[in-house]
Amino acid sequence: MTSAPSHDPGIDLLPDPDETIRGRKERSGAILEHSYRSSRLDEIEHVVSSQITPHKLVPLSRDRSVNSTFHFHGADNLAVFDIRYGSQIAVEFEHYEAGDLLGFVMANKGTGRVILDREEFGISRNEGVIITSGPRETLHYAEDCETRVMLMNRGRIAEYCAKLLGREIEKPVDFQTNFSLDNAAGQSWLRLTQYVASELQDPHSMLKLLPEAQRQLEQTLLTSLLLGHSHTYSDALLRPQSAAAPFYVKRAEAFIEAHFAEPLSLADIAAQAGVSARSLQNGFQSFRGMTPMAFLRSLR
Repeated sequence: MTSAPSHDPGIDLLPDPDETIRGRKERSGAILEHSYRSSRLDEIEHVVSSQITPHKLVPLSRDRSVNSTFHFHGADNLAVFDIRYGSQIAVEFEHYEAGDLLGFVMANKGTGRVILDREEFGISRNEGVIITSGPRETLHYAEDCETRVMLMNRGRIAEYCAKLLGREIEKPVDFQTNFSLDNAAGQSWLRLTQYVASELQDPHSMLKLLPEAQRQLEQTLLTSLLLGHSHTYSDALLRPQSAAAPFYVKRAEAFIEAHFAEPLSLADIAAQAGVSARSLQNGFQSFRGMTPMAFLRSLR
C-alpha cells in the first residue's frame, strides 16, 4: 500500500502561494512527523501521493470541495497516519507496490469501504483491513470518515514470527484481509494501536529519545498482531508447545550455523550431533517442523 515516506525535513512538499494548504514537517529523534490541512482536492492528493503512495482521488458527489487533514508520525519500520477528506471520496490505486510494508486500516470516525480485486470489506470502529502489495484497490470514504493506518515492516513481522515459533519459517506471513475489532483480540489490538499512535504523536515520548523504547513497543505490537489475527502460522503459534528440543538437535543446529557455507550431508551433521541420521531427522521434524537439510537451506 505504501512506499517509504520522504525523510527530508527541509523541503516543503507543496508550494503554498494561496495559503489554501498548510503543512508542518518536523523530525524529533528518529520520528518523522507531517501535518497538512487543505480545502482543495488536487492539493491533498499531491501531498498524500508524495508521502505515502501514488493514487487518484475521485469525488463521489457533485461537490468537489474537501475539508481534508493528514497527519503522519513514525519511522521506517513503524508509523501511523490519520487522514480525513470531509467529503465522499474514492481513493483509487491502479496497482500499488508496498515493498516491505504492511498497512492496517481502520476508522477513527465514520465508516468506509475497501475494495480489493472486486472483493469488498468494511472499515469502521468494529472492523479493519490489512493491506499489502496487490492488484487494483479502491478506498471509499463517507463524508464523516477518518481513517487511521498503522504501517509495519513485513520483514520484521517474519523475523519475530520465527522467534515466537523457535524456528525458521519458509513461507511469507500472509494475513487474513478483514480484521474484527469486536472480539477480545480485536479490542486488545485496538487499545494497543491507540497507545502506539499516542506515543508517536507525543512530543515528550520516550520513543523519541530512546531507540530501545521504539524496539520494545514494536515487539509488543508484533506479538499482539501475530497472536491475535489469523495468518499463515496462526495454528503453529497457538497450538500447545512441545518440550524443549533435545541436545542433539541444538548441537546439529550449532554445527550447521558454523559450517553452512561448506558442502554438508545429513550423515556429516548426524555424526557431529552424535546420533543416527534417522534420529536426527525425526528430532528436527518433531521440534523444528523441518528437516536438517531444510534448516541448512534456510541459512544459505
